Amino acid sequence: MNRPVFRALPMAALGIPAAAMILAAPLAHAQTEVEDHCKASGGQYSQSQVSAHFGQDAQLQETCTIGNKSTTWTNGVQGPTYGG
Repeated sequence: MNRPVFRALPMAALGIPAAAMILAAPLAHAQTEVEDHCKASGGQYSQSQVSAHFGQDAQLQETCTIGNKSTTWTNGVQGPTYGG
């Protein structure tokens, strides 16, 4: 009667670490319209995920720099442009 438990043990020993690795892996980078437009214009694009306070949902912040002008978007909404 104890035999089925011992057969399942090796599967669990391999399955749990594999599931943990999959869940801990970073999400694939999804290209946004801002990134497409920035690169098509010859700009330098960067993005980061930031959270103002612990426990809040992260916001996507994107920056496009063309020449000496930088424009920032937060969750797809354009913010200020700096530089001249």
